[in-house]
Amino acid sequence: MGLVDYSSLSSSSADESQPAGPPSKRRRRHAGGESQSDSGLPPLPDMFHDLYASTVRQSVADDPSLHQGRKRQNPHIAGNWPTHIYLEWHPSKVQHDVLVALVEKTQKQIGCANRLHSFLTSDLGTHLPLHISLSKPLSLPASIKDDFLDGVEESIRSGGMSPFSIKPAGLAWHKSPDSDRSFFVLRVATASTAMADKHHDGGESLMQGTNPELMQLLVKCNKVATNFGQPPLYQQTHDEPAHAAFHISIGWTLGRLDDETCLEVLGNFKDNAFREIHSWHIPVDTVKTKIGNIVSRTPLTLTRPGKKEGVDNLIGV
Repeated sequence: MGLVDYSSLSSSSADESQPAGPPSKRRRRHAGGESQSDSGLPPLPDMFHDLYASTVRQSVADDPSLHQGRKRQNPHIAGNWPTHIYLEWHPSKVQHDVLVALVEKTQKQIGCANRLHSFLTSDLGTHLPLHISLSKPLSLPASIKDDFLDGVEESIRSGGMSPFSIKPAGLAWHKSPDSDRSFFVLRVATASTAMADKHHDGGESLMQGTNPELMQLLVKCNKVATNFGQPPLYQQTHDEPAHAAFHISIGWTLGRLDDETCLEVLGNFKDNAFREIHSWHIPVDTVKTKIGNIVSRTPLTLTRPGKKEGVDNLIGV
């Protein structure tokens, strides 16, 4: 499920009302032939995106017609708060463009009868952040949501974890256990321990201990979830141990693809056009908890006593 979307308001009327400006200056070209943006404005800070991490509510009840026919994993309960714990990644423009090319090639391979919905770009063309889940989609009664957030933040902080990085380790299709959707994902591994044998898709076969930091975070989040009567994420099975289940979803499609097509798509990871994905390092320095439309941040660093990270700091309180 995409974490960020935007309303369908058009900017065309605003554009038409603007007076014609002076002729634009010629863009300065730098070494390598790339042109510099006319505005020269710095990128928005990561925390800015947290303020717009929810869509405009269009219905107070579940309505699959608003979501390409999808149904909630957990039906909405009046008075409960949808909750998710996750890590967020904002791909650079170069990384975004490579992933878009990968999705476009995959769409051609699976055929027009199976539409691949992308998590990379909004309907307005805005680049979207991607995420790694540390919890299932949860539904919290209002009476426990604040205590739940306190529990998550305390558990993360008490571990004294330092920031780390992960890297893509291959492609996979994940079948949703609760719907007809199949998710197209990047498997990930801790960059410092990218051990293991080559996988059939050209990626790495994730061995025990491949994701120690992610496993540590998962254990902490699962413990908080179960303490509040919520289901844990990634219960280890023989087919897919928990340490190998971490992934970044980049698209989804309805229905099940045939095995031959699935293998053809997974082979794209070793295609020369996408080789640079192997060298990407994805930083992990903050755990995010979204409750309703409020996103709280828990950094993987020791904070000063009495300083509470999260929503208050986003607005300077």
